[in-house]
Amino acid sequence: MEIQNPTDVDHLAPQIWPVYETVFGDFESYDLWRTDLYDRHAARDGFRLVTAVDDSTLVGFGWGYTGERGQYWSDLVCNSLPEAITDEWVGGHFEVVELAVLPGYRGQGVGRALHDKLLEPVTARCLLSTTDDPADPAVRLYLSSGWRKLGVLRPGVQVMGRPAR
Repeated sequence: MEIQNPTDVDHLAPQIWPVYETVFGDFESYDLWRTDLYDRHAARDGFRLVTAVDDSTLVGFGWGYTGERGQYWSDLVCNSLPEAITDEWVGGHFEVVELAVLPGYRGQGVGRALHDKLLEPVTARCLLSTTDDPADPAVRLYLSSGWRKLGVLRPGVQVMGRPAR
């Protein structure tokens, strides 16, 4: 298993899509996902992508970028959490947007390796949203990696933050 930090993210989209579709399944087609999510995020300041490759097969990925007020998710957080929290956390933060591992590769440290590689050079405070189920493996990963719950985005979904390093 190799964890990579590729620089040419455009050519990887067709390899990332099947993993994204398997894990999340929330887009009708590759074309919609590509234009409405992947390309839009890849164009953001501070975009970083990491991949997990087993032999020549992409089995996991993670990406994020620098989040700012005026962006959809940052503004959603500002409208959902107390002002004292958002004043401290939102704007100039690194936003972990996606972290996905194919089901057959879970429980082997792939998610942690992707998380760590994605955040390795990041010195800013970090934000993400995830389930608020403490038994969820993603939540356990984040808590064991220095993240903490900042508040509730909507029922069943929390915002987590990791302080700047």
